[in-house]
Amino acid sequence: MLPFFLVWILSLMEKRTFLFILNPISGIRKNKKSVEDIIHKEFKQHSTIDYQIQYTEFPGHASQLAKEAARQNVNVVVAVGGDGTMNEVASGLVGSNAALGLIPQGSGNGYARSLKIPLITFPALHTLQYGKIRTVDVGKINDYYFFGVAGVGFDAYIGAQFQEFGFRGPLPYFYIGVREYFRYRYEGFTLKFNGQILDVHPLLITVANTIQYGMRATIAPMAKVDDGILELCILNKINVFKAALQLRRLFDGSIEKVREYQHFSVNELEIIRENDKGIFHTDGEPRMGPKKLKINILPKKLKVLVPGDR
Repeated sequence: MLPFFLVWILSLMEKRTFLFILNPISGIRKNKKSVEDIIHKEFKQHSTIDYQIQYTEFPGHASQLAKEAARQNVNVVVAVGGDGTMNEVASGLVGSNAALGLIPQGSGNGYARSLKIPLITFPALHTLQYGKIRTVDVGKINDYYFFGVAGVGFDAYIGAQFQEFGFRGPLPYFYIGVREYFRYRYEGFTLKFNGQILDVHPLLITVANTIQYGMRATIAPMAKVDDGILELCILNKINVFKAALQLRRLFDGSIEKVREYQHFSVNELEIIRENDKGIFHTDGEPRMGPKKLKINILPKKLKVLVPGDR
């Protein structure tokens, strides 16, 4: 049997394997070559890390790459992009031993912000090298995973409009939001949760595992990513003048003080819409869904690299 100190030294010498998955079209800056150069600079001479870089080529490709990496026992799979890229990569890692790493490059970066992962590339790389593993919950809506927020209503509708707009960033998002607020047609929903039935015609329904959408817009200030609970947040119809006056509460963490806001803690939920189909979103990515959506929490099913104590 090897002496303990020798086992410890060998463990330090054991190489960790990283796969960086880059989305070339995420965020405002489409050219990811500079990020690739920084990764090479930081990791090329690293004696305890082996790494590879791959670019996504089509929707869903990141999930395929992540799933294959987990099968090959890669230690850390890093999503280089926004919340959409994060969702794809993390979806391929659910239930595996591989950890999710993040280099945020998106427009909102809600998941990274909620986990206090740096938005600047060099500090994010430092987290990958010296951070700690946190095991967190995963949400599921029908056949799709979500890690930050999911929902129906105005935010899902805006997400679809934003995806087609052609320009990324906060200004286009707010422009679309203001423009579409006056066009939006409210839909009725029946919600079944915690033994009760609630009929609503809201502006939006958000189911949150983390506190925010992105860009510091905090919809569920009470959310915790590892408590085995989802937060059901309902924002009922609100007139445009009051919405403008209360908008600051979405960004200062006081959304609960808005009278039209309702909140419930749940671990499963059923949403039945009045239309036969419609848009919902997972981490900001719009999807077309059926009349009935079933949502539940999968506790402690994802490992994420987050900043350590150093």
